[in-house]
Amino acid sequence: MLGRCIVREKGILSCAARRYASGESTLRAQPWSFQENAAPLQRTQIRTTASRFNLDMASKADVRAPHACFALAAEMKQQGIKPTTSTYNTLLRALGQRPGNGYAMLAVLEDMFRFVADDNLELALQYYHAMKAHNLLPDVAAAQAVIVLAAKQGFPRLAVDLAVSFENETVRKVEDSVWVACLHSSATELYAEGVSKSWYTLVTDLAISPDEGLCMLVLHTAGRNGLPDLATDVLRVLKILDVPWMEHHLAPLFEAFCRAERYQDAFSTLPIMRLNDIDPTTQTALPILEAVKKRPEILDELWEILSQMNKDGKTVDPVACSVLLQASFATQPLSRALADYNTLKSLGVPPSAETFHIFIDGCISAGNVAYGELAFRQLKEAGVPLDHDVFGKMITLHLTQATYDDAFLYLEEMQTAGHVPALHLYEALAIKCATAVDSRYLVVLDEMKQVGHMIPPELRFYCAELYDTSTTRLRAEALKNPEFGTLGMDGSAQKFIETGGLSGLEIPHVGEK
Repeated sequence: MLGRCIVREKGILSCAARRYASGESTLRAQPWSFQENAAPLQRTQIRTTASRFNLDMASKADVRAPHACFALAAEMKQQGIKPTTSTYNTLLRALGQRPGNGYAMLAVLEDMFRFVADDNLELALQYYHAMKAHNLLPDVAAAQAVIVLAAKQGFPRLAVDLAVSFENETVRKVEDSVWVACLHSSATELYAEGVSKSWYTLVTDLAISPDEGLCMLVLHTAGRNGLPDLATDVLRVLKILDVPWMEHHLAPLFEAFCRAERYQDAFSTLPIMRLNDIDPTTQTALPILEAVKKRPEILDELWEILSQMNKDGKTVDPVACSVLLQASFATQPLSRALADYNTLKSLGVPPSAETFHIFIDGCISAGNVAYGELAFRQLKEAGVPLDHDVFGKMITLHLTQATYDDAFLYLEEMQTAGHVPALHLYEALAIKCATAVDSRYLVVLDEMKQVGHMIPPELRFYCAELYDTSTTRLRAEALKNPEFGTLGMDGSAQKFIETGGLSGLEIPHVGEK
């Protein structure tokens, strides 16, 4: 029995060996060879995975059979299997092995355009780089589509790099609109390198002037990244476009000079603005304040720059002094700020309402009435018109003190000067009086009504509540005082309280003396 099994097994093995040797076995003859068409796969009802298709396609690419590769790709789509990156890489490899595959190349480009149309940047890039890896030059339109898609999706660095590499590797140039898209994307993302490259490519190489909106985006990027030369060139283009310069055009130039630590050039920008009928503000010079807050040690250097400009006969703009005064209050003691305030005259900048407001704000924050009164006297001596805000600042300053009677004096002086006190001043006075258990808060509320202000009901309620609460608090504090009971009371009143009424007092009879 055992012998017959062995003979039978040997017969089976010898038959398999003959098939293997004769080439009937595909694994033995051509292990990676498949049919040139997809007919066998079409006859089967088995849903093949993408990896199996990719494996079959790779084998066709190895034997330089691009048509078979495309047949398999068509079969994948027919079965609803999404091609992968490996699929497209294999297709491109197959196309690159034989010349004359122009139509197939167009099919690949059409797929790339489809990815772009679907905003599928990742697949479009994979396709784009796969073509380059197989020495296939992308069409100009395809390359431009990918670049513009990257720019629109907020990838300016990628877009600019693609545009630069395409022009360097080929003799072709991308269209002007592509560089405009790169410039817009770079400026939106404040990407300085991309803005510089795109701007000079458009303006210098292609002689194209961007519109005002795009110029503003470039100006913001130049200001944030400290590129004054770029900002200056943008202003030149705005002149070519007949766009009148405004404060928002020159403010980025000032910021660019500050971030580049060219402070004298920044200060010189302010008089240039005035020559062009543009009034700079402290907001224009705000980058100076930010620079001093980061590095307080440069404050002395900045004051010295203004002093040297004055000695050289150059105009020192009041806005420059105002912003440095703000920096002094933000980073230095109040006494130092007062010294800086007093040096303004030596720079040819007389006291003004603007510098007074800056100084008095510092005094209000510090609660220093003496310095505030000094600045107010200097302002009056300089003949500066005292407006509503000047009196309002002085009232606010005195309300920071425990004794605030002078606030009412400035209120009367404001009314004498023909100004109607603002609602917020009356509210501050009323709340201060109510907190201090000062019944004059009722007078303040009544005067509010007389001058035409509507008294908010919640304000009257809040002041009354503050007054009652403060009164209760003061009484409680007085009761804790050991001397309470002898203050302001004669002996009879004290005895009246201690005995609980009239029983402790001797009431004289009628007729008695």
